[in-house]
Amino acid sequence: MKTLAAIPCHNEELAIGTVVLKARKYVDEVLVVDDGSTDGSVEVAEAAGAVVVSHEQNKGYGAAIQSCFSYAKKSDFEVLIILDGDGQHDPAYIPDFVKAVKTSKADVVVGSRFYERNGENSRTIPRYRIVGMKVLNLFTQIGGNIKTTDSQSGYRAYSRRAIEKVKIRNLGMGAGSEILTQAKDCNLKLVEIPITARYDIANTSSKNPVSHGFGVLGWLISLTSERRPLFFFGLVGGVLAAVGLVLGANVLYIANTGGGIGRIAVGSAILSVLFIVIGVFSLFTGLILNAVKKGKEE
Repeated sequence: MKTLAAIPCHNEELAIGTVVLKARKYVDEVLVVDDGSTDGSVEVAEAAGAVVVSHEQNKGYGAAIQSCFSYAKKSDFEVLIILDGDGQHDPAYIPDFVKAVKTSKADVVVGSRFYERNGENSRTIPRYRIVGMKVLNLFTQIGGNIKTTDSQSGYRAYSRRAIEKVKIRNLGMGAGSEILTQAKDCNLKLVEIPITARYDIANTSSKNPVSHGFGVLGWLISLTSERRPLFFFGLVGGVLAAVGLVLGANVLYIANTGGGIGRIAVGSAILSVLFIVIGVFSLFTGLILNAVKKGKEE
């Protein structure tokens, strides 16, 4: 099977050469997509034997993944493996990805840091990252109706069928979750294999992990509101209405116990009505959007 290892890269001159050299042992060709680097990443990657496609300016992770898919599609590769260029991903796992595509007939292979209770990763991954990943896994499942133990893993492989069908539109870090939702929509077979990732190296991400997480979460929330409007707006409306009812009950309790209607109680009463009205409006919005969505599907 003709294989391509593609590496999104932004200012990774210290590690990119080593990653390219290691990856070349397992694939037919190594591609480095330089996303507007301002250091010597391009020169190092080319010296290590990689084909380099450069963006004139930094466009984002999703844009780099777009270029990886575009190159693989035009060059007729049967398997595309994408991994990070900072040394966090070990190229020695590449044969496992290719094997999963070949023997399991998988279209998308996710290298999971949590598959089958991967104990080594559990000890090395920062705790706040684990919590964030679980939250993003949950929202990926809710919004995209696809379950995975590591929705944000950047170490993946794609079959020729996936290369042809995936159309990335998200130019940011949400591209990983977008690909999973498209895999579900296109009936692509997804499997996971266990991997480990390094967190003992400097600058393992060109973007702050917290801002990365919130950026992906925002996109997933937007996706959920679009794909499951009744669930999203119903949940928001239900929570707001419940808060309004609690505030209203508190006002009634104060009045019935002879506490008088002071400024705080009046304020609570106004908030109670406001929350209930907004909650009911949100519920009706969900119902309307859900009916429209079903009409379009039919």
